[in-house]
Amino acid sequence: MRVIRIPLRFSNAYLVIDQSAILVDAGFTGDADAIIQAIIVAGISPYEIQLLIHTHGHIDHAGATAELQRRLALRTLVHTADATMLATGTNGMVKPRNLEARVVATLMVKPYEAVTPDILIHSETSLAPYGINGTILCTPGHTKGSISLVLGNGDAIVGDVMMGGWLGGAIRPTTPNYHYFVDDWSAVNQSITRLLSVAPQRWHVGHGGPLTRDRIARQFARSSDFRQ
Repeated sequence: MRVIRIPLRFSNAYLVIDQSAILVDAGFTGDADAIIQAIIVAGISPYEIQLLIHTHGHIDHAGATAELQRRLALRTLVHTADATMLATGTNGMVKPRNLEARVVATLMVKPYEAVTPDILIHSETSLAPYGINGTILCTPGHTKGSISLVLGNGDAIVGDVMMGGWLGGAIRPTTPNYHYFVDDWSAVNQSITRLLSVAPQRWHVGHGGPLTRDRIARQFARSSDFRQ
């Protein structure tokens, strides 16, 4: 199994290659060309992608979905709680956690092209039908419908449950940090705790990264916001 990070303008997407290939997240509006080129460089035909999974419904993870769906005939998956975001091209209520986050919100939180997701999930879901050794877990907190992929190689793709470093991962990208926006602090901490309990060793995040399990456990066990 290979997990390939696709660094985009404002976030990371990921290509997972196992018995088949899936794409996780779709970047910001206008990122479709960069994503398709990265898939080709990885040695995969873009038309071989079995599924596009959204870790959540914000513009920097679903902004290019409609274009990718048109060009590649991709099936798309999202949690039911974030499905309205994709269907309306909106970001829901964003809750910045500090001054930097409020600045980011003014720059990043915009409408995007709506798309009707093909597959809605609401609970733990196997990736085996899509040729991937792994499971989707519900990990709310950043948004109500945030999900994470726990893969058979010991990796996890966690979207914005956490992020790496500061300034969107530009500074100290491998340092575990909370994301700019937290919908529910209790839920995000429970999601981090759940991911730690299933023991993925490397966490691929939407901004910065990758993060290691040991560093996350050490750092957030000391945080007043974190309850393990």
